[in-house]
Amino acid sequence: MTLWFKHLAVRLWLALFIASLTAMLLLPALARSMGPAWMIIPVVIFFLFSFWLVGWVFAAIGRHQMDRLLGEASVWERAGMNREARQLLARAEGTVDSFFFSPFSRRRPAGRLLAQLARFELASGTAENASESVVAAYLRRFPRDREAAAKWLEGLLAGRAVTRYTHDIAVQIGAAHPDDVPIQRMLAQFYLSERRCDFVALNTYRTAMRANEAPPVELIHGVADLFLANQRVDNLALRVYLESYQHGSRDSRILPGLTACCRLIHPTPLTLPDLESAETILAGIDSARRRAMAVDFMPDMIADHAARSPRRHRRYLADLGTGVKSALGAMRAALPDPGRLTQGAAQTAAGLMHLFGRALFSQAAKWIVLGSVVVAFGWLVVNTVLHLGPEAPPVSPPPPAPAPAPAPVVTDPFTLQVAAYLKESDGRRFVDQLKEQGLDAYWTRATSGNKTWFQVRVSHFKTKDEALAYGEALKNRQIIGDYYVANYKRPDLP
Repeated sequence: MTLWFKHLAVRLWLALFIASLTAMLLLPALARSMGPAWMIIPVVIFFLFSFWLVGWVFAAIGRHQMDRLLGEASVWERAGMNREARQLLARAEGTVDSFFFSPFSRRRPAGRLLAQLARFELASGTAENASESVVAAYLRRFPRDREAAAKWLEGLLAGRAVTRYTHDIAVQIGAAHPDDVPIQRMLAQFYLSERRCDFVALNTYRTAMRANEAPPVELIHGVADLFLANQRVDNLALRVYLESYQHGSRDSRILPGLTACCRLIHPTPLTLPDLESAETILAGIDSARRRAMAVDFMPDMIADHAARSPRRHRRYLADLGTGVKSALGAMRAALPDPGRLTQGAAQTAAGLMHLFGRALFSQAAKWIVLGSVVVAFGWLVVNTVLHLGPEAPPVSPPPPAPAPAPAPVVTDPFTLQVAAYLKESDGRRFVDQLKEQGLDAYWTRATSGNKTWFQVRVSHFKTKDEALAYGEALKNRQIIGDYYVANYKRPDLP
């Protein structure tokens, strides 16, 4: 806010000064052509133009000064003269904070200065010399700068103090470089040093472990130690325990952790290879000892969990193969002899039920089969009831609606036309008024030139004299105004 008031004060005074000089020079000439009453308009225009011109000149001077200072600082930095480079960067910082830049025009030069300051501090040699506030501010704005992010992470791993912004910056760097394996592994080492086991840290560990290149052994053992201390039992923990064991870890908690994973992780196509590897490692341990090890590792969860056979996923595959073989054998036995079709079908159904009963996802398969049987049985019952039930009496078609009575045919050749309108609504309104008087009024449509007229007519007559007499009577009663006798035309439909 202080920078805004400083820039605004200087800019307003200079704009007023320039606008005043311009008005003193140009207003006398303008007053003779425009008149004194309109002088406020050129004054406002002069002031707005002067205000814009001062801001543009200030920004140009500030950018020129910034380019010169940052260029000289880069030269001193390349020459190894860090003291002189730091002084020039401080002067550039003072230029950014001066009245040359408005709050809107200072964003770009401030970003350039922040980037050069952050790179200068990161390259200064040791973590103690790095300005954490400058680097943190830069990485919060530009987390995609890989070089700066990597240098910052190296400083963290070297022992630089962790501040309240450090974890937020680490999360932004991880989100900006999701596929960069070195960055993710440095983040994993940082999270590991902080003993973090939250969602962000777990995703980082997973990315670091599943990379094409083998992760460092220290990282594997460190993550395994963290997971064992937190008694984690999930797919990632199983993979980490296996990697740690295969890389020579002899931690006494590894085997209980593997045992707990084998008992609590449900076998799926994704987890089955890791479960098989764990079973191979635990092959020499009997089931009672395995259960005791799993209870020691996670006593609460194992006690509440239903006991599982340690080779359950292997029996799933064996039962799956047995069920398929029995079903195919029953079908082959039934095909050669038609008389054995029923027996073969029964054996096939029994084999398929055995297959579904012992499959990898047996519980879901049982519910699917049970639901299908219920639906089929319900459809059979409904179909049987409809087939055996009494036939419904035939429904006779409704009697046809009586045809509307034909309109009476009028043979009288004359009628009275009492009005003509260009709007249909006006013609309809006048017809309704005449009908309220008890007259046989109607309207017709006629085209003349480019116009369509809606003619209001009354009754029909055999002779023209009858029509004239009727028209005079209506005119005397002041029901209509002027009229004339016209040839009768059938009314238009409404």
